[in-house]
Amino acid sequence: MNWFQERKQRQEIERKMRARQGKKAVERHILKQQRNIERYWGLAKRAARLKDEATFKQISAFVLAAKRDITMWEKRLLFFDMVEARRDQVAAAAEFAQAYQEMAKSMLANSNPQNMAKIQQDIEMGMMKAEMMDDMLANLMDVSEDMLDEFGRETEAGELEQLMRDLRTEAEQEAQGIDDAEIEAGLDAIDALLNKNTSA
Repeated sequence: MNWFQERKQRQEIERKMRARQGKKAVERHILKQQRNIERYWGLAKRAARLKDEATFKQISAFVLAAKRDITMWEKRLLFFDMVEARRDQVAAAAEFAQAYQEMAKSMLANSNPQNMAKIQQDIEMGMMKAEMMDDMLANLMDVSEDMLDEFGRETEAGELEQLMRDLRTEAEQEAQGIDDAEIEAGLDAIDALLNKNTSA
C-alpha cells in the first residue's frame, strides 16, 4: 500500500469515527427531547387545570417544537444510515475496480492488441463509474442537507391547536378522575361511619 492509499484509508477511518460520534450525539439529543416532551406535557396539563391560558399555550408550543425537532433529527439519522450504506456499496465497487485493474495488468502482458484495448476500456469504465457514484453521493448529501435544514421551520396553527385540544382533554380527564376518587373515598368514609353507628 503506497503513501496515498494509506492517507486515504486513515482519512476514511477518521471520517467514520466523526460520523459515529455525530450519530451518538444526535441519538442523545433525541432522548433528551423525549424527556423534555414528557415534562412539558405534565406542565401543560397543570396549566390547563389552573386555567392559565397564556402559559398553557406557551408550553403547548414547546411540546410541538420538541416533537418536530425529534422528527427532523430522526429523518436526518435515517438519511445518514442510507448514505452510509450507499457509501459502503460504492467503496466495495471501487475496491473491486482496483482489484480488477491489478488483475488486468497481468492479463494485458499476454493478450493480443484487440483484447488489450477491450480490457483497458472496461477498467477505465469501472473506475469512472466508481468516481461518478462517489461524486453523486457527495452532491446528494449536500442537496439533502439543504432540504433538511428547511424542514420544520414553519409551525402550522392547526397542529398546535390539535395538540392543545389533546392536552386539555387529558387534563380534564385526569382532573375528573381525581374528583371521582375523592368522592368515592368520601362515600366510603360515610358508609364506614354509618355502619359503625348502626352496629353501635
